[in-house]
Amino acid sequence: MSAKAGANELRTLQRWFAGVVEHPRTADVAIRSRALDAMIPRAEVERGAVIAPNPRLDAAGMLQIYNGAYLARLVEVLEGEFGAVAHVLGHCEFQALVARYLAAFPSRHPNLNRLGREFPAFVRRQRKVPQRAFLAELAELELACSIAFDAAEFEPLTAERLGAVRPEQWATARFVPNPSLQLLTFRHPVDHFYQPWKQDEPVPVPAPERSQVAVFRRDDQVWRQRLTRPMYAVLKALADGTALPDALAKAPPGEPVQQWFQGFAADGLFTDVVFDD
Repeated sequence: MSAKAGANELRTLQRWFAGVVEHPRTADVAIRSRALDAMIPRAEVERGAVIAPNPRLDAAGMLQIYNGAYLARLVEVLEGEFGAVAHVLGHCEFQALVARYLAAFPSRHPNLNRLGREFPAFVRRQRKVPQRAFLAELAELELACSIAFDAAEFEPLTAERLGAVRPEQWATARFVPNPSLQLLTFRHPVDHFYQPWKQDEPVPVPAPERSQVAVFRRDDQVWRQRLTRPMYAVLKALADGTALPDALAKAPPGEPVQQWFQGFAADGLFTDVVFDD
């Protein structure tokens, strides 16, 4: 056998084994699947030509050790990231949901922090999942917390830097947002459920009610701030690079916009201030 043929056989074996391990059901089902049977005929697997059986387990049983451990590990990862969703669904239903998710979005990156990036959108499409609209938004909030935690390092805008702004510069002042800042709008009050769950005081799933939340990292901790609709409009405008006077004008007259801006700056939501030429 040539070296090239041997390398091709090894790659086929590696792809086949990965397919068995990653299969969302069991190793026995995997080796009988059309795709894997085309790589290595299941008859060869079952007679022990690929994986040598032992007195206690046949080839499928030995492969199932890896298949089950792989799925269990990824369920554990996503349960850690989407713990509130798992709480609502229960472990068994959540595990079944994750198995379907991994079939659609298998792990392909060495950093498992990226594994759940498509999870909220996936949940939204699962028509048989109870309360899926709420759970999709809850998953979106939990994902935002993970993204904020892993965001790039930054130095928040200092009070000294703000104090150095000349009066005539404020008209064109634009603010660079903290890279962890995410502004979310929901059809459900998801943070009103998430916060009690975090405190081990779970509450019933709330009825639909529009809500807005800012998620950001400060001092190596992830924070969530509930926003009114005017606060959300002002902060979003600032984060989008709108000049300060125009951003503050997004709120109706009479709102304490200066107080909001000072609070946003004190919370480290900006990293720099720039001015138009």
